[in-house]
Amino acid sequence: MVPGLNGDQWRIVLVKKIKKDTKLSLAGREPFENYGIVNPPIYRTSTVLFKNTKELGKAINNRFNQTYYGRYGTPTTFALEKGIAEIENGYRTIATSSGMSSISISLLSFLSKDDHCIISDCTYYPTKKFAIKILSKFGVKIDFYDPKNINSLKKKINKKTKIIFMESPSSLTFEIENISEIIKLAKKKKIITIIDNSWATPLYFSPLVHGIDISILAATKYISGHADTMLGLITVKNEKVFLQIKDTAVSLGDCPGPQECYFGLRGLRTLSTRLEHHRSSALKIARLLEKNDKISKVFHPALPKDKNYDLWCKYFSGSTGLFSFILKEQSKNKIYKMIDKMKIFKLGFSWGGYESLILPVFPKNERKIAKWNEKGVLLRIHVGLENVDDLIQDLLVSFRL
Repeated sequence: MVPGLNGDQWRIVLVKKIKKDTKLSLAGREPFENYGIVNPPIYRTSTVLFKNTKELGKAINNRFNQTYYGRYGTPTTFALEKGIAEIENGYRTIATSSGMSSISISLLSFLSKDDHCIISDCTYYPTKKFAIKILSKFGVKIDFYDPKNINSLKKKINKKTKIIFMESPSSLTFEIENISEIIKLAKKKKIITIIDNSWATPLYFSPLVHGIDISILAATKYISGHADTMLGLITVKNEKVFLQIKDTAVSLGDCPGPQECYFGLRGLRTLSTRLEHHRSSALKIARLLEKNDKISKVFHPALPKDKNYDLWCKYFSGSTGLFSFILKEQSKNKIYKMIDKMKIFKLGFSWGGYESLILPVFPKNERKIAKWNEKGVLLRIHVGLENVDDLIQDLLVSFRL
C-alpha cells in the first residue's frame, strides 16, 4: 500500500461528512501506514526498484497509481494529491512544479492545432502570455472575453472551441464571473471549463461542486503560505480528464520536489486559521480605505459597495487577503516615493504568504477586450499575518492618508 494514496473505507466515508476545517487536518494523512508518525515523511527518490519482471510489468500498467519513477510521484506527492482531492471534492489531483505549470499543462492537455481556446481578459497575465506566445505558435486559436459581460463570451464560441479558461476573482482588478452561466454555455457546447481558484482556495469556493471540470491552484500562495515554495495543483472531475492531464505532465517532465509537496501538506493544516486572519485584516483595511477621501476607488468583492458583491455572495463563502485600490493622487513618481517609505508592506510579486506586499500595476497594458478606464496607479496589496493596526499605520504614514 502506498502511504497517502490509499485509505481505509471508514476514513473515506468520514471525509465526505465532516466540515472543511476538519478535512484540512485529516486530509492526506495515514499515520498508521507510517509507523504511527503524524506527518507523511519526505520520500526523496528518482529510481524505484521492483522485485522481479512480473512486478515491473504490473507497475508499467499501473504507473499513475503507485511508486514507479520519481517523476511520476512519490508517497509524499500522493499524500498531498489525495489531501487536495478530498478538500476539492474531486476525483484526483495532480501536483506540479508551480501554479503556472498547472495552467500550461492543463491547456496543453486538451488543445491541438486549429483548436480554439477562450480566456478571461482579466486573468493572470502569464496565462495570457503563454496562450499568445506558445499556444498560438502551435496553431491554437486564442480569443479573450470580458468577464463582466456574458455576451462577450457567447460571441466568441464556435465549433472548434475546446476550452473556456476563467479566473474569478481576477487577481488585479477582482472581477467576479457569472460562473453558473458560463458552465451552462460550456456544457451545452461540450467545452471544457478550467478555473484558476488560487485567490479563494477550496476553503472559500469549490469549483468542481459548481460544475467546473478542472480546478487549478497556485499552491505557491495560500496553500503553502510561507513564501518559500513553488507548487501547483490540478484537481479534476473524473478519470478520463485525470489520465489526459497526468500523461501530459509526465511527458513534459514536470514534477514537484518532495520537499515542496511536504510544505504544501504542512500548509493545509493551518490554512483555515491563516485565511481567517488574512480575511479579517484585509476587510478592516479595505473598509478604512473605502471611507478615506484620498482614495478614489477600492476593489474588493466582499465590500457591499463593490459592483461584484452580489456575484461574490452567490459563489464564495469567504474572502482572502488580496485586493487593490487607487489613490486620487495621479503622479506616478509621488506614489512610488510613498511606496518606498513603507516599513511593513514590501515590494514583491506573488501573494498568499505570511508577509504583507504591495505592487503598482497597470491593467490597461494587459487588456485586449475588457476596457480599463480608471485613472491613476492601481495598487495591489496582500494583507499578511502581521498585526492589522501596524499595517494600517504603515499605510496611513506612507500615503499620508
